[in-house]
Amino acid sequence: MNFSVKTIMRLWVAAALVAGLGACANTAPAPMSNSPLTGPVNTGTYPHFTPDPKGETAQFSPEQKQALIDRTNAAKAGQAGPSSDPALAARRQAEMQLLKKQQEEDLKTIEGK
Repeated sequence: MNFSVKTIMRLWVAAALVAGLGACANTAPAPMSNSPLTGPVNTGTYPHFTPDPKGETAQFSPEQKQALIDRTNAAKAGQAGPSSDPALAARRQAEMQLLKKQQEEDLKTIEGK
């Protein structure tokens, strides 16, 4: 029996085609297809996917809170400038004017006028 190369190639292609189509016929069943449940079930609860968050640090006690507030207020008072108190600003301005007059008198004395 002499088969030509063309015939052998045709048989190879036919065998591959039959094997390929046979593999498609054996598909896996759908997941949960044998389950008695037919659809989603309302359980009345909300799904919980993550754990409850916890505090990363220890919480302040009322004494620590008050101490922190006192420290903050003291630092704030220490940073108050002259513009925060108008009477203090006016007094410093008067001191600067007096110093200016004294320096002008000293300059006149030095220059001899």
